[in-house]
Amino acid sequence: MAFLIILSFSYIAGRFYGSLAGFLTGMLSISSLFFLRIIMPIPEALAMIFLPFFVYGYCISMENDSKFYPVFTGIILGVLMLTHLLSAAMALAAVLISALAFRISRHIIKPGNLLLIILSGFMLAMIWYAPLMVKYGFFFRPPPADPLSIVGYLNHLGALLTVLALTGLICALKRRDRTDILMASWFIFVLALSAGYTVGLKVLSDRILYFALFPAAAMGASIFNSMKVADSRWPVYVLVLFISVYSLCSGYGIAGTVKPEVSESELEVAQWFKYNGDHKTVVVSDYHIQPLIVSIAGQPVSAGGYAPGSRGTIDARKYTVTLEYTEDDIRIDRVGYIILDTKNRKTPPYSRKVYRNMDFVVYRVEV
Repeated sequence: MAFLIILSFSYIAGRFYGSLAGFLTGMLSISSLFFLRIIMPIPEALAMIFLPFFVYGYCISMENDSKFYPVFTGIILGVLMLTHLLSAAMALAAVLISALAFRISRHIIKPGNLLLIILSGFMLAMIWYAPLMVKYGFFFRPPPADPLSIVGYLNHLGALLTVLALTGLICALKRRDRTDILMASWFIFVLALSAGYTVGLKVLSDRILYFALFPAAAMGASIFNSMKVADSRWPVYVLVLFISVYSLCSGYGIAGTVKPEVSESELEVAQWFKYNGDHKTVVVSDYHIQPLIVSIAGQPVSAGGYAPGSRGTIDARKYTVTLEYTEDDIRIDRVGYIILDTKNRKTPPYSRKVYRNMDFVVYRVEV
């Protein structure tokens, strides 16, 4: 997936700015601290593969009378919405703001095609979302704000990418071509949104800033297209080579810092449920271990697998901390197992121990 993200960034940047800029866009993306997110096998990473293609399809749709491109671009938008909603929202916001920038700068836009993109995307996404909204309604539970300092912005983008991106932004604002307006408005919008905590918005600044990586790298790489040293291009190619080596070394160093977040004990518990769980009743435990149990064993868990995105969850504290629950609570919550750490010396009511390892004890609820 990481390879496909870098390939996607490079290919679409190459379509916008040429092959040299496309190649360098991929290299600069690897040099950023965001390479940590790129190498994670998560829905966001899958969405980032499609995101540049959505933006490119939007650009073609604004220049072409054919309805094929808007519909196809809308399908990509629908795939983004079905894969990772934040990525889809950021991509859609970026193109809408760029459309406004096109209008102000008197570039031609085709509102009908833009509307067709949005309608096509939403129609595809509603196959999944409509039944959920009918049953549960619409709700949004934002996470706690996590602001970044100026140094934090520099650390996440990287000093090299930051300098090149700002230089590329200045050049883009001077040229004001269609592609330049798109990239500049996208980059500025994401920067502004990532600093939304200053006006009271609850934003995870680093997560939002991640979506500025592609336009930042593309604009930074574009400055090498016309660069010459002593009326020669060869020094530029040598500089690109040095930047590429630096980026690869930086990416290798960043990747080397990644450590597994799953302990052997957690893995053992999940494996036990895979072969010994009933795969019907609910496991109540600390949230951290629950996604592992769901993904490996398919056993239901009290947080639903991903607590931050859940509308409502079982009150795990009464089963794991206070141990103040009744038989009716067990039946209503359909609890079948309780997991405690080995430091807890109490046996939960209505249960017996069925498994133990170095860090965890699994109790079977017998009601």
